[in-house]
Parts: sequence; structure tokens; C-alpha cells
Amino acid sequence: MRNAKLTSCLLAAGVFLAQASFAQSPTVTSTLDVRRVDTVAGKVVLQPADTVKPGDLVEYSGTYRNEGRNGVDKLLATIPVPAGTSFVAGSAQPAAAQASTDGTRFAAIPLMRTVRQPDGTTRQEPVPLSEYRYVRWELGTLRAGADAVVKLRVRIDAAEATAAAAKP
Repeated sequence: MRNAKLTSCLLAAGVFLAQASFAQSPTVTSTLDVRRVDTVAGKVVLQPADTVKPGDLVEYSGTYRNEGRNGVDKLLATIPVPAGTSFVAGSAQPAAAQASTDGTRFAAIPLMRTVRQPDGTTRQEPVPLSEYRYVRWELGTLRAGADAVVKLRVRIDAAEATAAAAKP
């Protein structure tokens, strides 16, 4: 059974990943690999994400390659977190990642927000992981001929988000 929503989100993730790198330099290429995370005989195994169901864990791995002759500066990598999924705490690799609920404002993980109390005071509280929609890494300079890999995991929350997942 295929679900257009998840497939569209995965394709959008690939496009977003590629646009971020191409905006930096036409010599940087990117690929997005999507795998279901299973545990087999006590070991983590990455399987094709052909079908997923609520509760499944999915790993996104974005690879950037500088095919040019010069380094590329200020490279950013952004992977969207599809609706119907929740970002898994501690899964961002490299760990120095930022997150966003809107794709515009990014901050260090864990995201925090200010909540006004009934008495008028405010307090900081963590943003639920299910509200994260983007994870971004500042990769800095990517040397000529070098690769950079970023990864994150999400848990499938909603039945409408389950389906066949295709590589973009």
C-alpha cells in the first residue's frame, strides 16, 4: 500500500536537501537515503523503507559531495521531518544540529519555547519532538573531493504517514 503523503514528504526532503547544496555551489551534489531501522538478533539493521507502520523507526541519511576543484564555504544541510512523524532525540549526527518548527527560525536542540503562566509570568519549556519539522547542520567548509554525511531518525506516529517510502 502506498501513501502519497509520506512519499511526497520524502521527495520533498530530497529536493530540499539538494536545493540547499545547489544554492551553495553547483559543484556540490547531494543524495538522501531513507531506511527503516530494525533490530535483528539484538543488532540494529537498516532495511529498505518500502513499507512502514506506526511505531517504526526511519533513518534519513543525507550525503553531500563536493565535486569541484575548490572548497565550498558555509555549507548548510537541512532535512525536513515529515508530518506524522516525530524526531528521535539524540539521533542527529553530527550531534551539533539545530531544529525548527517552521523552517525559518532554527535553534540548538532541544528546542525551547516561552509559555505564559496564568499569573502573567513566563517559563521556558521544551518543544515536543513531534513539532520539529526541520533539522539543520552547519557543515562549514567542504573541501574539494570531500563528502559530508548527516543523519537523523524519526518515529512513525500516524497511520496516515505509513506507506511505501521511496528514495527521492
